Amino acid sequence: MSNASIATGYGQLVHYVAVKESTSSSEPELAIGWPLSRVDSILNTADKECLASMIQQRYKERFFEPIRTLRTAPRHFRGYGFAIMALCSLLIESLQSYRYGLPTTYLGEYSSLASFNPPSEYEIPIAERKTGTEAFKDFFSFGLHETLFPGVDGDIFHSAIRNGLLHQAQTKGGWKIKIGQSQLWNAHNKVLDRDKFADALIGAFNQYVEELSRSSWNDDVWLKTRRKIWWLVRLSS
Repeated sequence: MSNASIATGYGQLVHYVAVKESTSSSEPELAIGWPLSRVDSILNTADKECLASMIQQRYKERFFEPIRTLRTAPRHFRGYGFAIMALCSLLIESLQSYRYGLPTTYLGEYSSLASFNPPSEYEIPIAERKTGTEAFKDFFSFGLHETLFPGVDGDIFHSAIRNGLLHQAQTKGGWKIKIGQSQLWNAHNKVLDRDKFADALIGAFNQYVEELSRSSWNDDVWLKTRRKIWWLVRLSS
């Protein structure tokens, strides 16, 4: 893929509101210029545009810019796919947690989270708690994502790509990460195209932000996103 086409793909990432970083406070920030107290205040005033901007900036800083840097670095074709796909795996689980409205995909953490005494709207019913395996299965089976990630099996991705990379820095089951492939996911040859996959994730994130933009504060997507942000603030303090 040429640098021009890469730039075009990343240029389609939804714009975010740039906020000047505060240099006078040591308060933790969820993104540059978004200290916890500010995000909590915005959550209380139901300003969904500002919250969406925070999410966009957070993902740009933590995922999309690092992935872009890796994809355009000299000799990026020599092993960088492992780092790129590790970031992609973290992004998927994080983004799906926003759709769930969950602070964690590790069920063993919920006993300790009870001490936060969340308001009723931010409590996590037992029936809504999900595991990491479920997060990846649900992400790839989500209607809007099936066209972005044709043929991707969430179970296989979770076990062969995500778990392999994050636990042992290698894929499992004979799967290979390559570039310049005709398919994003080739189950027969066990090949994943890292660049096509990263581009599809940009599309998935943009779809999520667009859904936030057109939805009202009390629609399900915002109810879950609000719950996720409330927990994010508490667990980051």
